[in-house]
Amino acid sequence: MPIRHEAAAICTPGLESLCESELRNLGMKPKKGSSGVVQFRCNNRQLYAANLWLRTASRILIRVASFRATDFAHLQQRADELDWKRWIPRDHRAEFRITSHKSALYHTDAIAQRLHQVVGPPSLGEPVQPFVIRLDRDVVTVSVDSGGTPLNHRAWRTEIGIAPIRPTMAAGMLLGTGWTGDTPLLDPFCGSGTIAIEAALIASGLPPGGDRMFAFQQWPEFEPGAWASVNASARNPQPASITIEASDRDANAIEATENNAKRAGVSEIMSIGRAVVSDISVRQGTGLVCTNPPYGKRVGDGDLTSLYQRFGSVLRDRRPEWALTMVTPDRRLAINTDRRLKPLAGFGHGGMKVTVLTRPGGIPTPS
Repeated sequence: MPIRHEAAAICTPGLESLCESELRNLGMKPKKGSSGVVQFRCNNRQLYAANLWLRTASRILIRVASFRATDFAHLQQRADELDWKRWIPRDHRAEFRITSHKSALYHTDAIAQRLHQVVGPPSLGEPVQPFVIRLDRDVVTVSVDSGGTPLNHRAWRTEIGIAPIRPTMAAGMLLGTGWTGDTPLLDPFCGSGTIAIEAALIASGLPPGGDRMFAFQQWPEFEPGAWASVNASARNPQPASITIEASDRDANAIEATENNAKRAGVSEIMSIGRAVVSDISVRQGTGLVCTNPPYGKRVGDGDLTSLYQRFGSVLRDRRPEWALTMVTPDRRLAINTDRRLKPLAGFGHGGMKVTVLTRPGGIPTPS
């Protein structure tokens, strides 16, 4: 019988519905979980696909066990009953990430010490297999991280500018608008290129993490044939037929974007250049402007009202049929660009609450 897992995709709170949609597109039936958690059942092949293709998730956890423990003796007894070898390769060590909420056992270092007494000592340089241990009202939930390195850590993203947006949030902005990579896209405040590069990966049919390795590839139950089948589509992407434009007024940002795009393998479908909002060219037809403009609060640009007004004026004049999606912590500031903007999603970003605002394309009336 195929192995079935109780799994959970972990994402930034606010991205749950988009993560659910991604899982459905991969053939799974997600269930609503708690904030930042999307639960689903999967076999090994589906687990591999979720790790490879989910753009809005940061981790894919597999439920190992759940039990009550109000003292260390009981914790060790129940932990000793688990088949840890199923998840830990011979040359690896277990690594525990522990949280405790309203439980008799609350000292996370002491909990980790007891668990290591069961499964072996902490790593002294050996590769690790991460486990997530959650205690909530004396119920201990043990989960294994199937990805290892967090999925939101993109290998190409080594150069980061000021006030960067997380890749999972950038992907959420794009997926939330329904953009699928079949119409051109512009980010005129590209920073180090996160939104534009995520868009280019979608348009090219490439996985978000590139050629990264996953923890499950080292598990004793790893199925190379299933992985080869899942991975085959990532090795034969469809060539993109559109152009992704990325611009910024800062020369260092443009250099970072160019370098990140090369590492991601998408520079050929991107047009990257130093420019200000007033330099946006005239383009007929439809497309999407998707951007993370300066907030002022984080980058010290002072009063940004005139910039936002100019941005809206230029778009109405030169990209009249293009849709617009943008991030802002201040909707009052954003409506200076376009009064038709409506909230799409909200989440925490850099210590502040931000909202993704969007409006569809079409010939606009003056705001």
